[in-house]
Amino acid sequence: MRGRFLIALSALVAFSWAAGCVFGPGTHKGVMGYRNGRVFVHHDKAYRVGLLPEGWERMKTSGRTVSFYNPNYRSSISTDAFCGRGASDRRLDALGGEVASALEKRTLVSERPMELSGRGALRQKVEGSLDGVPVVLDLVVVRKDGCVFDFYSVSPPGADPRVAADFEAFFGEFSYE
Repeated sequence: MRGRFLIALSALVAFSWAAGCVFGPGTHKGVMGYRNGRVFVHHDKAYRVGLLPEGWERMKTSGRTVSFYNPNYRSSISTDAFCGRGASDRRLDALGGEVASALEKRTLVSERPMELSGRGALRQKVEGSLDGVPVVLDLVVVRKDGCVFDFYSVSPPGADPRVAADFEAFFGEFSYE
């Protein structure tokens, strides 16, 4: 089951990266690296995220995403960013829907506006499946200074509540430098 979940997670990460291509070639700036709670989107720009507790392992991804996996929870926490032309002119629910559209048989469980780093943000919880594997996607989308920032957790249904707490600590420290 762990292998199927990792394959499904990889599909979501790849889709998230591909969705960034809609912002146009050459103008898109996305995640370039990560170090000590700072996610770099350009050589001189970064955003902060909360550090995850022990047990979360950094995953290697082919897309411009920073992802962590916790084998004890069979869950992942990820972030990506898209900056440049077209990044700011879509509604948050539409932007979140792009990430959630990677799920099959998806159902929007909840959606609520929130504030993150002084900006309006949107949090959505979506149930569905990835390559036939049932998952719960917890997604936060925020726009700031010409960029769209996505934070998402992917877990099996009924995951340990500590996944949600770790995810909230991760995106809750967001600030764009």
